[in-house]
Amino acid sequence: MFKKLVLIFLAILIAVPALKADRRKYVWTYQPVLIAPDASELEFYQTTKLNDIDKWEYQLELEHGLSPRLDLGVYQIFTQTEGESFKWDAFQFRFRYRLSEPGQVAFDPVLYLEYQRKLDLKERNKFESKLLLGKDFDQINFSVNPLFEFFWAPGEPKYEWGWDAGLSYSPNYKFSFGVESISRWGKEGEDDEFAAYFGPTISYASGEIYYTVGYAWGLNDGSDDARVRFLIGVGL
Repeated sequence: MFKKLVLIFLAILIAVPALKADRRKYVWTYQPVLIAPDASELEFYQTTKLNDIDKWEYQLELEHGLSPRLDLGVYQIFTQTEGESFKWDAFQFRFRYRLSEPGQVAFDPVLYLEYQRKLDLKERNKFESKLLLGKDFDQINFSVNPLFEFFWAPGEPKYEWGWDAGLSYSPNYKFSFGVESISRWGKEGEDDEFAAYFGPTISYASGEIYYTVGYAWGLNDGSDDARVRFLIGVGL
């Protein structure tokens, strides 16, 4: 099934003659940008969680600009654990809403809202909210996303909060070099969790297609040993 998914995505890349991809310089951190009204983009994510038993997650997202201040993303999510079968794991919806016109307020805030439903109905629902903030200083970009996640029904609720942050340098349009920091605090019943990651991110744009890859080392016992994410975006 995964091979078919990759072949379909590659066929789209070949078939689309004019691309209008919305460039992302980070793989975990969002810049405060939206896709243009009536424009569409296809994004493919591959995330690897490196431990004694590795896990993979594949996300296929179609996003569309609804207005100058609002866009929508629809995801299909697939997962695989080492030694187990590839499976369709979840679907997801997200909205981004621009709170002000670019340049009018510091760091151009964008509100991000997300809902995820697992295909296994014994798993909990997930709601996530983020504030996307960022600023360009000539060739330097700084972006940060404070966030809150809530998991509920079935079972006991779980809460997570934290941030994703990125700092990058772009000598020209094609290349961007940066670092990202990811931190999460979690609360489930009486149990507390904390995970933190840090590592480099590189992005390359070829024509109007962009490719971004990031590697993040786990910094504490509550983290995976490392995480790797590859992202490709294509305008439709």
